[in-house]
Amino acid sequence: MKRCHRGILISAVALSLLAGCDFASPWGSSSSGTEYGATSVTGGGSGTGGGGTGTPTSPKGGLGGESGTEGTDDTIVVTSSAPSVTAALGASQTMSITFTSSDGLAITGFGISGTLGALPAGWSGPSTFTCALVATGSGCVLNLTYAPTALDSGVLVINYLYVDNAGLSRAPGGSLAIPYEAIARNNVVATVSPAGQIDAALGGGTQSVSINFTTDTNNATTDEAATNFTVTTNLAALPAGWMSAAPSFSCAYVSSGSGCQLVLTYAPTAAARGTLTLDYSYMDDLGAARTGAVNIAYSSTSANIVVAAASPTGQINAAEKSGAQAVAVTFTTDDGKPATNLSINSGLTTLPAGWRSASRAFSCASVSTGNGCQLGLTYAPSALGNGTLTLGYGYTDDSGTAQTGTFNLAYAATTNDNVVATPSPSGQIDAVAGEGSQTVSVAFTTDDGRLATALRLTTNLAALPSGWSSMASSLACTSVSVGSACSLNLTYKPTEAGPGTLTLNYSYKNNAGQMRTGSLNIPYRGTTDDTVAGTPGPSSSLSVATGTSTAVTVTFATDDGYPASALTVTSGFDPLPVGWTGASTPFACATVSAGTACQLPLTYAPKAVASASTLTLGYSYTNDAGFAKTGTVNIAYRASSNDTVAGAVSPNPVTVASGGSLPVTVTFTTNDGNPASALSVITGLTTLPAGWSTTAASFTCLTVSAGTVCQLPLTYAPTAVVGNSTLTLGYSYNDDSGTAKSATVTIDYSAT
Repeated sequence: MKRCHRGILISAVALSLLAGCDFASPWGSSSSGTEYGATSVTGGGSGTGGGGTGTPTSPKGGLGGESGTEGTDDTIVVTSSAPSVTAALGASQTMSITFTSSDGLAITGFGISGTLGALPAGWSGPSTFTCALVATGSGCVLNLTYAPTALDSGVLVINYLYVDNAGLSRAPGGSLAIPYEAIARNNVVATVSPAGQIDAALGGGTQSVSINFTTDTNNATTDEAATNFTVTTNLAALPAGWMSAAPSFSCAYVSSGSGCQLVLTYAPTAAARGTLTLDYSYMDDLGAARTGAVNIAYSSTSANIVVAAASPTGQINAAEKSGAQAVAVTFTTDDGKPATNLSINSGLTTLPAGWRSASRAFSCASVSTGNGCQLGLTYAPSALGNGTLTLGYGYTDDSGTAQTGTFNLAYAATTNDNVVATPSPSGQIDAVAGEGSQTVSVAFTTDDGRLATALRLTTNLAALPSGWSSMASSLACTSVSVGSACSLNLTYKPTEAGPGTLTLNYSYKNNAGQMRTGSLNIPYRGTTDDTVAGTPGPSSSLSVATGTSTAVTVTFATDDGYPASALTVTSGFDPLPVGWTGASTPFACATVSAGTACQLPLTYAPKAVASASTLTLGYSYTNDAGFAKTGTVNIAYRASSNDTVAGAVSPNPVTVASGGSLPVTVTFTTNDGNPASALSVITGLTTLPAGWSTTAASFTCLTVSAGTVCQLPLTYAPTAVVGNSTLTLGYSYNDDSGTAKSATVTIDYSAT
């Protein structure tokens, strides 16, 4: 069965198995089931930004009684050592399944639910499997072995459950479907051309014999190459009359179109008859050591023989629908002496699919070496297939005896396919700089399931970008097809934040025998465990007068300039305190960083004086490393008034007898009882009239209100009679809203 057909069958089996799951059961495989055993949990954590905090609570324990951990609703990431399992009868294949956390945070209570106790035939493993902790590097790995004893195929489904990092029990948690197949091993077979007994005339007659080694892909269920093929018979010690151009023969790989062909020559010098046996060894497509043999009957003749040879030699290959291969079949005698009346008597009028001839009949009056008795054929397949073109011919040898011969030509339709590299996981690879790592597996397959060969990674694995490494120093695969297990494992462990692209270049020979190149680009980025802070402007402490308004903008940015995402204001915004207005709810930013404007506009417009208060906004976000975080921003504010400060003189007017003395007090208060600040007497105090004095050269009050004593002490002690006069003091201050103001206070006085 071809691999594409087998893949469709296995997918159908997998769907039918999954359709039979009881999704109402907590042990089923549905991802939409209820949270089995879950209880209510209040989340906790500490926010950053304006100084607010959250209150953590402890989540519930795992299914096995483990203590819970605070965190997020993470999931299990399942990585198998291969997408499917193929094993030959009598051999075994081990599948390793690694379970990790999607965000690197701890997952507890992991277990395989009810699928290990009744594994399909040929499968073996532990009867139960649990992991107390699943996280990066926790070593939660399940090993299963497939050792079939009969041809079989199917899908093994592994169901599992767990407790996520937020303490929620996930039952069902998920499932993994593993297609598997037991196959027969392929064999290397030999096709001799010309077929039948090899005959050559004594004393000058020669016969060229081609032995084409291919795999019997109709017997094997995979179209993969055999490797390390070697003819073990000593080619330097062949029977008398037989010769080989080289003393040994080997091929790195053998497939249906590999062109692994040994050419021998039979040129007898004495009468002989016998069988030439060639032994060979190889590694089959499952890696097992195998042997085989081909027997070639031969005989020397006294009359000459007409032999046929094709150009190009070996198996004829042409690409399906797009390729065409011209083939010239040349007829000659083995001794150079002429034969006569050659004609093709079978096979030419019923050529296999894809073959065509310029004529439906072919004949030559005379045949000898170099006389141009040549048949032109073309192989241009429209569909995939392979086979042997057989032409029967008759002639009269140089002794006048009618003879017949047969010419066999192996052929195969190929595809002009490509090798594609597929990374897992796909998309951009992220890891936290200095903290995390990510394993990446790159699988090489053909885009049509047909065989490609001689894949070699041309990128230097010792010179990968910073943060990337590989346990292997190089990668080479003899054969590549769907499920061929030609893969490269890499690790990304960044030491610094930043993006980049890993490029892997490779070369290969496709199914049509053409050398090709390809490349894979993997985008990656070192992330950071950064924090988003909210900064209010123009100030985090506001005093706004009633009847006026002040715009406030809260700017959200990361502390290191690297991005965060999915910011949402979660509390304090709906509703806002009295006097505050803002944008429509909810407020969110898809991206946050130092260069990305994520700003929340607010306005404070109080209608009545109010005491100091604080607006606290809570927000959540996902940081650059993918971790869920929270924070708060605090804005202190109060509603003030445009009050005024007046000075009250006691006594007023001031009348003192000459030679006497009288204390005078100027008391400063606000007109509405709300505070003012920074009062200072700015004029009149340093140039007091005669008789007036004070204890200091300057006078100030930090705060002025109805309940705050702000009094200027003066003394009037005249030494002479003074008529009605006036002392004026000028002062400045900031009113309750912070507006700078000034005023004067007047003291009427006289001396008698």
